[in-house]
Amino acid sequence: MPAVTAENPLTLPRVAAPATRAGQEPARPRPVLNVTTAPSGLEGEGFPVRRA
Repeated sequence: MPAVTAENPLTLPRVAAPATRAGQEPARPRPVLNVTTAPSGLEGEGFPVRRA
């Protein structure tokens, strides 16, 4: 998808709030199931990094 550039970003139209889906309830936040951390390692001069 190409990037859009505007000279004045204040002239861009606002994005509407999420609407209800066809005949269903409005979208609602979902619970977090789990949090995962990336594996850690050392890079270059020995400084720690986390990469997925």
